[in-house]
Amino acid sequence: MKLLDQLGLRSPAFAALALAFAAIGDAFLYPFLPINYESFGIPIAWVGLLLSINRWVRIFSNSLTVRLFEKYGIRSVMIIAVIFAISSTLGYGIATNLILWMLFRVMWGLAFSAMRIGTLGYALQHQKKGIALGVSRSFQELGPMLALFIAPVLVRHVEPRGVFFMLALCSLPALYFVLALPPAATNEIQAIRTKRFIHWPSTLNSITLVAAILIDGIVVVVLGILFLNYRDNISAGAATALAAFYLGYRRLCLFALSPAGGWIADKIGLDSVFNISMILVVIGLAIMLTGWIAAGAIVVFTFYSINAAVTPGSVSSKNIHSLAAVAENATWRDIGAAIGTVLGGLLISSSNLHTVLMIATFALSTLLVVHIGTPRKTLKLFYLWK
Repeated sequence: MKLLDQLGLRSPAFAALALAFAAIGDAFLYPFLPINYESFGIPIAWVGLLLSINRWVRIFSNSLTVRLFEKYGIRSVMIIAVIFAISSTLGYGIATNLILWMLFRVMWGLAFSAMRIGTLGYALQHQKKGIALGVSRSFQELGPMLALFIAPVLVRHVEPRGVFFMLALCSLPALYFVLALPPAATNEIQAIRTKRFIHWPSTLNSITLVAAILIDGIVVVVLGILFLNYRDNISAGAATALAAFYLGYRRLCLFALSPAGGWIADKIGLDSVFNISMILVVIGLAIMLTGWIAAGAIVVFTFYSINAAVTPGSVSSKNIHSLAAVAENATWRDIGAAIGTVLGGLLISSSNLHTVLMIATFALSTLLVVHIGTPRKTLKLFYLWK
């Protein structure tokens, strides 16, 4: 704690920890629901939609959140958001029909939008944005990472609804961290009301969109299915455990590598780290397409975690209203994740999964080439990395 105070990172860290604990229930839902939907009486056609509802909500709530911050302050809005988040996790355990499921997913979408942008707001006020964003993103992953490693064990001993009750209890520390936050300066978000809701995406935002469709959406939803398809004699329970493990690994990477990515970004530039990490993500996706699911997932999740940590800094450095730019980039990420999650749900039992992954990977590669410019610039990026 003293180290955080000395580095001026107490507020970004506490905001991130509030988000981390509040996100425990949602984190486990992704590997759990696509394989165990029958336990809750959910038709298979609704799995992708339920997992994506919160992301569709965030498409419209991101700009609204910034306006609420301007009017009521970041801390006040985040307190309400944490209460909504814990309530949604509890709701997963008591939901008995699709209407209730949709209600709790909407609650989570509103909550996450406020907590995510609020957490970025605290981090962007730090003088060294790279390390602040990296530490913030790292701390955000503690709660979800814990859920993805522990909850699969709980499933073996506790009935499915009881697991979400226990995860709701584990989310309560979020209240402590959000209440301990100081008021945040709102100078970053003034005069936003005259800006449009969303602009046509830049190449950077286009990359964010397509990468989110692929990784935050399709891969996250169908990872267990990929293990079922490419591994012989594997049970649904084992596939769930594997998917949870690798999604937990993803969270572990975000926790362990985000500060390193931020530190490197402060040294060689946010844009350079963004481009290098995304190139390596594409390589990881290509490995997955060859059937090496575990190896590809490790590469993808390792470098996508670094990319996700530095993207807000790369976006904000090019705009006067940095938090508004971050909110817009977050909106494109949410659009991509929402589309990808719906696609993932539709592809659970489809024979076209491999083809869709191949097309999306090619689209991401093309956008990245356009964004970077020339092969010479690409080689220069790797020189900087070394």
